[in-house]
Amino acid sequence: MIKHLRFFMLNLLVLVSAAVMAQNQAVWKSLTFPDENKTENKCSAYTTTWTAKIGDDTWSVSNFNNNNWGWTHIRCGRKKTASTASIMNDAAFTEAVTKVVVNISEAKQLDKVNSVNLIVAKDQACNDIVETVAGSFGEGTSFTGDLTFNVTAPAKNLFYKLVFDMKGGSNNGFIHVDAVDYYTATSATSTSLTFGADVDGKTFVVRQGESFADKTATVTPADAKGTISYASDNEEAISVDATTGAVSFLAFGKATITATFTPEEGYLGSSASYTIAYRQAADPTKVIFDCNEGAFDSFGNENKYKEGEFDFVDLNGDSYTFTVHNAMRNNYDGGLQLKKNSTSDATQQGYAISPAFGKFPNGYRVTVKYKDQNAPELECTNHAEDVAVFDDANGTMYMDVPFADGVFKLSGASQVAYVQSIELTPLAKKDPQPVTMTFPQDVYTCYTNEAPLFDGFTPTIKNAAGEVLNLPVKYSSSNTDFCMVTGSGTVLLSQNPGEVTITAKFAGNDDYLPAEASYLIKVIEKEKAEAGIAFEETMLMVDLSKKTMTAEQLGFKNPNNLAVTYSSNKTDVAEVDAEGNVTLKKAGRVNIDVTFAGNDEYKAATASCTLIVNDYRNTPKLAFDQEEYTANMREGNTFSGATLYNESEVAPLTYTSSNEEVAEVAANGVVILRSTGETTITVWFAGDNDFKATSASYKLTVIDEVVDGIQSITIDNMPEDAKVYNLNGQRINAKALKSGVYVVNGKKVVLK
Repeated sequence: MIKHLRFFMLNLLVLVSAAVMAQNQAVWKSLTFPDENKTENKCSAYTTTWTAKIGDDTWSVSNFNNNNWGWTHIRCGRKKTASTASIMNDAAFTEAVTKVVVNISEAKQLDKVNSVNLIVAKDQACNDIVETVAGSFGEGTSFTGDLTFNVTAPAKNLFYKLVFDMKGGSNNGFIHVDAVDYYTATSATSTSLTFGADVDGKTFVVRQGESFADKTATVTPADAKGTISYASDNEEAISVDATTGAVSFLAFGKATITATFTPEEGYLGSSASYTIAYRQAADPTKVIFDCNEGAFDSFGNENKYKEGEFDFVDLNGDSYTFTVHNAMRNNYDGGLQLKKNSTSDATQQGYAISPAFGKFPNGYRVTVKYKDQNAPELECTNHAEDVAVFDDANGTMYMDVPFADGVFKLSGASQVAYVQSIELTPLAKKDPQPVTMTFPQDVYTCYTNEAPLFDGFTPTIKNAAGEVLNLPVKYSSSNTDFCMVTGSGTVLLSQNPGEVTITAKFAGNDDYLPAEASYLIKVIEKEKAEAGIAFEETMLMVDLSKKTMTAEQLGFKNPNNLAVTYSSNKTDVAEVDAEGNVTLKKAGRVNIDVTFAGNDEYKAATASCTLIVNDYRNTPKLAFDQEEYTANMREGNTFSGATLYNESEVAPLTYTSSNEEVAEVAANGVVILRSTGETTITVWFAGDNDFKATSASYKLTVIDEVVDGIQSITIDNMPEDAKVYNLNGQRINAKALKSGVYVVNGKKVVLK
């Protein structure tokens, strides 16, 4: 009997459980982000516990980062550090939860996830655990979708803790949680709401000016009692009539239109949605970078500041390369995010620098729309002083860049900047404005000698505001035979007297009207002054003994210190160097001329002085005692037997030999014998202030003979006219003989 009772009870339990499972499940509570406590629970770290709130319900969220609600989800998982993140209701749920569904928008680095579990407990501290439900991301390397935890023993008044146990990853925040839904069982009839299979979940792109057919939803079963209402998640861009579902386009952006069936008793609610992207109409005359158009998608979805060159794509599909630093695509709305300026490190400031836009020859207006009053800094980098920036402090700023080569720079300011769109519209071509052109003077005068050095002048061109302009001009001359003018305005003047008009013309351009200006050049003769060079006397008598003197000593005057040249018409009588130093050579007549070639101030001139050079010096007596001498090489290699008479004792003396192969002569007159033969030995005196130049010489015969001995000796008095030679064969003066042996008339004679 007991056995049968147990079997009956077991079957009854199965039937009850099957009945529960057969019941419909409906979302009872939902935790979505940002939650209703977003002003108080902003978080920028992965190590913080904060409170989320939806209605009267609160949850403790641990080790999840919400980026100060710069994201529409929360993230967990830390770089290089193990962590455990959790989400748990603060108060026990009063209904029995049948399943918990976690919506995951992105999960990566799944090899770093140890486990994902739902702990169902009777107490908040999880000391009394009812069950632990394991979740799984599957076998892939990434996951997107719903992570479902089925509760096997649903009961009232329980706590539900989602636990993410993770190893350290290669970066932070590798699991993104968008929402958590809590389901309960219900006996009500389920319903299905739909816009139609071709609408549900679809995104429709509507361009400015295009029509859009309103969408309405229907409920199944058709007899389900309740009401259908419509709502937009971005009423600022696209609003919807809550009753009819008709949409109105208010601003460019994206909105999800959701239809909700609110049932009467006995039915479950349901919903359906579609998305509309309201975008600007493409305009080939403009360049528009819009985050809703994926303009900044080249950054990728890494949520990481980058630098380098990135292509921004405009509405027309054209790419433009920007240079960026510490910039990224914002995951919130796909906008351009620029890192804020750091007071401690200016290099941290994020920026994006545009290229030049050749399609705007007259320049452009750049309009920047930004988010949350986080205005960026805007400047024209290559014309910073010429443009102004206007900011309405309500999300829009603009700047006119009236330059074909203009580039702009967007930078983060005191806060991170979130740029949503950048629009460039062409500036209209302006009517040419008048300009004035003037030269410094109307008339210029120069002298004929200055004409080649006259540089010419450039005109000053100003606009109506008095600002100096740099505009191209062309120059012309009224008389090209007299004056030519180069493209730079330099003139080439004749050195003859005359006049010429120089004209500069600006031909005009898109910005300025034509203009011209002229000036007159007068070339006149300039009367030159007399040079003033002269000699005090035109004829002078000078003594050769003076030898050297200056032009000034000859009486030359140069009062204006002019550059002159000196010359002599007879250089054998007197020479003159470039400095005016005169050197007398010999007696005679010579002209010393001084010439000035002329310059811009003084006329050319010549001065001349005739010198009568007299030579009143005596001729000194310089002679050898004999005209001829004989030297025997066997008696020695030198000869010093010649006697020189120098009564005036002039000096210095120099000696020369006419045949140095026979004999050379030393400075002191000693002859060095080299070979047999004949040579003439000459002594020279060059002259000085007291004596004229003179010379004396003798003939020297060099022999090489053996002397056998004395053949005969006669002691006798020497006749005065006798020809007397010493034993070396040298003739000597018979009047000055000393005791010795001599050869007299071919005989050897001993003189006592």
